[in-house]
Amino acid sequence: MSPPPGSLLLEFQYLVVLDFESTCWEGKWNAPQHEIIEFPAVLLNLQSGEVISEFQQYVMPMEQPVLSSFCTNLTGITQEQVDAGVPLGTCICLFSKWMQHLCEQHKMSFCAAVPGNRVTFATWSDWDLEICLQRECTRKRIRKPDFFNQWADVKLLYKKFYRRSPKGLAGALQDLGLTFQGREHSGICDARNTATLISHMLHDGCVITVTKSLAPEAQKTRALLAIHGKKH
Repeated sequence: MSPPPGSLLLEFQYLVVLDFESTCWEGKWNAPQHEIIEFPAVLLNLQSGEVISEFQQYVMPMEQPVLSSFCTNLTGITQEQVDAGVPLGTCICLFSKWMQHLCEQHKMSFCAAVPGNRVTFATWSDWDLEICLQRECTRKRIRKPDFFNQWADVKLLYKKFYRRSPKGLAGALQDLGLTFQGREHSGICDARNTATLISHMLHDGCVITVTKSLAPEAQKTRALLAIHGKKH
């Protein structure tokens, strides 16, 4: 795919596209204790429109270790795959090492103050990073790297740019004349297809920007202390 128009003016040169799969149960979409069972990511070069690296790791659920039949049928993830997976904390360490290697290789940085190519995360909705990862790390007291605290919500950017609400990721692709490749609700397939969608949105003139930021825990603590001090 040829570079998008105005690619030299992109705010970000790279995106890490994430799409977690988690434990789930029929009729219980708002269950409080989802656990990540597939942690996939693809690195998208926004100047070329190509995926240049991938990460995928199955994760062992600890709170409810037995997958529901609904979950297996929806995601295609088997009990054997999660039993052979790693705990979430270990997965985050493996992912961080993958990210560190890519940042060195492609001179990328999540911080605007650091010279080099800018990179951030992209997800289809805020669920992956604001709810799923955030809540599980909090419950399990897992240190979450600060780079997970901002991202581009592709679903929101799509709705604002095209002024229509798509019927899911597959529907968004179909609206642009594209076909979903692979299995829906496979995390790695969803991440790849989201990257394809982003590339076409760029070519149509959409600007990819950060849509959500969470304050790191240290900042939250300082803010709470400041509020507490004012009250007393």
